[in-house]
Amino acid sequence: MIDNKLQIPVGFRNILPKECNIKNEILKRISNEFLGYGYEPFESPILEYVDFEKTNMRYDLTLGACRIFATDFSKCDYPIRLYSLGNVFKHKEITEAGAWLIGDNSFESDAEAIILAVKSILKSGVKDFKINVGNIKLLNALLDEFLASDKESVKSSLASGEYGFEDIAKKCDLSDSGKEFFKNLSKLVGKKEVFGYIKEHIKNEDTIKILDEFENLYETLVINGVERYVYLDLKMVGCYTGIVFKGYEVNTEYEIVSGGRQDNILIDFGKDVPFLGFVININNILSILGTRPHFINKPKTLIAWSDKGRKTAYDIGSKYRQNGMIVQNSFITNDFDKNFEYAKKNNIAHMLYFVDNENIKVVSLLDEMGGYTVDAKISDLVLPEKGEV
Repeated sequence: MIDNKLQIPVGFRNILPKECNIKNEILKRISNEFLGYGYEPFESPILEYVDFEKTNMRYDLTLGACRIFATDFSKCDYPIRLYSLGNVFKHKEITEAGAWLIGDNSFESDAEAIILAVKSILKSGVKDFKINVGNIKLLNALLDEFLASDKESVKSSLASGEYGFEDIAKKCDLSDSGKEFFKNLSKLVGKKEVFGYIKEHIKNEDTIKILDEFENLYETLVINGVERYVYLDLKMVGCYTGIVFKGYEVNTEYEIVSGGRQDNILIDFGKDVPFLGFVININNILSILGTRPHFINKPKTLIAWSDKGRKTAYDIGSKYRQNGMIVQNSFITNDFDKNFEYAKKNNIAHMLYFVDNENIKVVSLLDEMGGYTVDAKISDLVLPEKGEV
């Protein structure tokens, strides 16, 4: 029998401390952004039923959001805002951060999802990205206006992925002007000029109303200062019922966020309620950032002591930790030089060596001068205020 104790199943990997610290900080920052917009956290099982008895690792976080809403929140006042952080399995294990807004179908809620996605990505440390935003509801209205026949069949083919956007001009029953309109629209990815082009070619009042709502959504993005990251792209298709969006990092083209409106998704759960959400791919954000994030370089302080300074060292170390500092205890007692070498070798920024209960050596190792040591009184240390956490 092969001993697999040192092996990892295919599709999984270890995350070592340096990367894990960055990942945890990213999740913390995204979680705080979600909380700041009033989204409530939940956790769902990592296993999901694939039939009445078999279970598999979950493919995404959205199924858990649907089930939790249907069983625990459907009688609450709308809208419901939920978020979750967790791992899914898509040929390999991926960490995702998802947020869902349930029970509202206004352009304001659509805008909030995009705004929250942009601000969460920025908080993660990724700065150079773009989000393409489409609108299935508008696309369907355009098909109704321009197609001569097979309207529902074409919509179904687009939703299932059987047709791509380019197939509209190639395969559908369109006039010459209609073919020209969709050909040009397929090349048009941009800002307000997309609205202008569509307005020049539509007459149907329902289409005009949907376009106006889409334009109101965009103006809301402008008000919130996130429009620089957003590009309008009507080529986006799929199983959505309204807005749909995907975001990519510009240099690597890694997908970092995807989402949209799926107002029919809760029907399988016995509910018919508007549903909107997105997920952020944390693995791809980690790949983009590498070991570069400035926010993770929080300095460490080593606390060391002689026998006479041991009690005071523990006491002051505890106070610093309560104030958010990273403070590591040394178990090398009664040896300043060995502690100094340990701190230097492990890139520790500062060392406090407690000589006794009154005297201390304060060492700075990562300053521009290459490190210095100052003899001081413990009473001279700057300590957190009493009760400060």
